[in-house]
Amino acid sequence: MMHLTNYAAPANNQPGGVTTNFCPNCGQPVSATDTFCENCGYNLQLAQGDPTQPSQSQQSTQPQQTQSQQVTPQQRTSRAPRQPWSKKKTQIAVSVGVAVAVLVGFVVWGSQHYSRAATLNRTISDIKSGKHLTDDFSSASSDLTLSKAKLLPINRYYSDHARALSKLKADLTASGRSADGNFVYEQKGHHLLFFPKYQISVSPVYPTVTTNHTGNVITLDNKKIATATSDEFTKKLPAMVPGEYHLQSKGKIGGHNLTNSSDYHITRSQTYDLQLTTISVELDTVPGSSIYLNGKKTGTADSSGTYQIKDEPWTSDMSVYAAYTSSAGKATTSTIKLHKDDDQSSVDLDYKDLMSEDDADDFISNLFEAAGNLSRSGDMSDATDDDGDAMSDFFVNGENNAHYADLKKMAKGYYDNDDLDTIDMDTSVSSVKPGPNGTSEVVFTVEYTFGLTDYDYDHVQDFQYTATIQPAGDDDTSQNYELVKYGHAVKTDDRHEDE
Repeated sequence: MMHLTNYAAPANNQPGGVTTNFCPNCGQPVSATDTFCENCGYNLQLAQGDPTQPSQSQQSTQPQQTQSQQVTPQQRTSRAPRQPWSKKKTQIAVSVGVAVAVLVGFVVWGSQHYSRAATLNRTISDIKSGKHLTDDFSSASSDLTLSKAKLLPINRYYSDHARALSKLKADLTASGRSADGNFVYEQKGHHLLFFPKYQISVSPVYPTVTTNHTGNVITLDNKKIATATSDEFTKKLPAMVPGEYHLQSKGKIGGHNLTNSSDYHITRSQTYDLQLTTISVELDTVPGSSIYLNGKKTGTADSSGTYQIKDEPWTSDMSVYAAYTSSAGKATTSTIKLHKDDDQSSVDLDYKDLMSEDDADDFISNLFEAAGNLSRSGDMSDATDDDGDAMSDFFVNGENNAHYADLKKMAKGYYDNDDLDTIDMDTSVSSVKPGPNGTSEVVFTVEYTFGLTDYDYDHVQDFQYTATIQPAGDDDTSQNYELVKYGHAVKTDDRHEDE
């Protein structure tokens, strides 16, 4: 039940009176012209009385209502209470919320999944695996209709050339174009109406093949494409996707069946010579090196470093290189392309930065000359070779090299040994082999001759070492080479010699 409390206000005609009234329902200030209380919605006209009712003087003759008298529902106006949602409305609201959440999630997922970077990452993976290539590529020419078979040469090349694939990705990321201009990464329409669709647009190449004998059969990826009709036969091939192809020319010359067969990375509209001829070449390299012809091992260089290629069918893409494997790792020479003019000639396969035996002999001799001087004087100022080069200059990182510290400790130990009267160190280099990353693996022997104080003979010991030596860097050193490390000494001889 609601009880009304009358709040008095000064009369307007009294001195100092103001027109401020108060809601009899909630007590909040209201204006005299308000019909309803802005705070609780109470009908203020009911509180003031209807003009059609008797005047105040008339009302005074009537029994006055007590404050405790109830106010009927018709005498007040209040806001209707909110009704709870029906089950149907609740289900609709939940469904709308779920749909909005799904839509937002879909937009976020699609924006990421179909982004330029994410699409390129998937495309590069597809190139390596050979999957989904028809989705990843589009043709830049009406001459070239793409299919899975036509796109496989891209996978064939890049699956075997990881560095080239990384370079392609870097080029497409940076500029949207490969270095040779054959591939352009660009937007081609949309996915699901909203998201950009990126593809690699490929430009075709138009290679030409030639051979030198009538009747030679030419094949492309083991499929016959032509038979030579003259001794100077040429055929231009239709539009092709840049990639790796197997070209072959086969025929009979002078009673001998010859084949010119090789894999070619075709990236330009150039001529590929499939002449049937042979070549014989002598290769000179480090003894024991493996010889690779057109990427496949064909033999090993003999003890003098020589390997003979005899009557090998020549191809315009024919190439050779050598590789040497040791406990330190694998080293390879640069790849040399063989030309028809190299027939009956000699070709050198040199390892980059490999030390010559003469340079190695001088280096080791000077190093142990400095060590011998230190062992005889005990003074670091004497730890130099005859040219005045400090012993530390022979080592990578100089005095901070652990092997320098070992050699210095050994030489000073000899000086401090009272049983030694003299000490000499003579060196000899037995071999120089290529190591990984331009290093040289030098095998050398040091002959230590100890003059004993109380004996009339010398004690002689031979120790063999294997040192890793590299070209000197930009350090302030007088040496052309620097010793990286050397392995544990192996004693090869121990004897006494009369003075």
